[in-house]
Amino acid sequence: MCQKENNNKEKKGQHLTKKERDIIEHLYNIQGKNISEIAGELGKNRSTILREFERGKVEQMKPNPYVSRNPKVPDYLVFYRYAAEKGQRLHDEYKRQKGAKPKIDIKLKKYLEKAINLKYSLEVLAHRIAQNSMFKTKICTNTIYSYLDKKLININRTHLTYGRYKPKNRGKQREKEKTTAYKNGRRIHDRSPEIELKKEIGHWEMDTVEGKQGKNEPVLLVLTERATNMEIIKLMKSKQKSSVIEELDKMEKELGYKAFREKFKTITMDNGGEFRDYSGIEKSLLSENQMRTKVFYADAYSAWQRGANENANKFIRRFLYKYTSFNNLFQTDIDKIEHWMNNYPRKKFGFKSANFIYNILLA
Repeated sequence: MCQKENNNKEKKGQHLTKKERDIIEHLYNIQGKNISEIAGELGKNRSTILREFERGKVEQMKPNPYVSRNPKVPDYLVFYRYAAEKGQRLHDEYKRQKGAKPKIDIKLKKYLEKAINLKYSLEVLAHRIAQNSMFKTKICTNTIYSYLDKKLININRTHLTYGRYKPKNRGKQREKEKTTAYKNGRRIHDRSPEIELKKEIGHWEMDTVEGKQGKNEPVLLVLTERATNMEIIKLMKSKQKSSVIEELDKMEKELGYKAFREKFKTITMDNGGEFRDYSGIEKSLLSENQMRTKVFYADAYSAWQRGANENANKFIRRFLYKYTSFNNLFQTDIDKIEHWMNNYPRKKFGFKSANFIYNILLA
């Protein structure tokens, strides 16, 4: 039997080999040596051998030689042996579950923590790390999720922009007659099929984003360009039809009638009460009896028909949470969010920004 001298020191982090497990089995089961003696034989720490024994021990029974002398004692006695095969199997299984050692250093850790706090998605961060030569390690989105779950970075999933979730199943709901009465000729199905191709800029989706609900609470008017995801966000004094028209009038004054009509060829909206006055939205302020845009309405309970708008609202919620008042905000605050969104790397555009794509299509 191979033995090591007692003064051999165990190297830190060194695991037992299969051969050493076989030696433990022989020393304990055949020679009857205890844990401390086996540790000395192998030059290992006693706690290492003790943990290994607990991993590989098996319970066995043998007849009790004292049964005939005392009928109250059990017929069999329980004792433990060490099985090298079991110890090796559990060791290999644990190693598989543990997986490879995470490849994360201080530089990468600090970068991830800072970027997640700056509202960047994990997909964007994985792309940036892959493109940046300062990082030796290239990781994917799932690896960053793994870092979060293993507490390797000081961020948890509640800090993410929005997590993985399933939409609520509301079932099929029918559109009420009162929402169809004013939509004749302006339903989303009346819109030109070419708009669906998203090859031409100038076709927008419009929605409002609320903070704290209330009659006199400010809201955001959000316009999202369908082909490029370019954003225009305006702080309105209230969620009223008149406030929507007032903001569009301001934009027409700034751009001029022709430029406004060219920039906003169509606008697709939901069925909210603030968008009911389609004539006020369409009618030009600067050119009498002329239309400055063409309005279309999505079907009720069909938010997916305005997917660009819905995604934009999620971006905004990274900064402005639900049920918080916008009373203390100024348009300059909203402009910063708009600028951030328009320059954010988009996966759908090969991680180019909406601003970049818009200017290419505009040229």
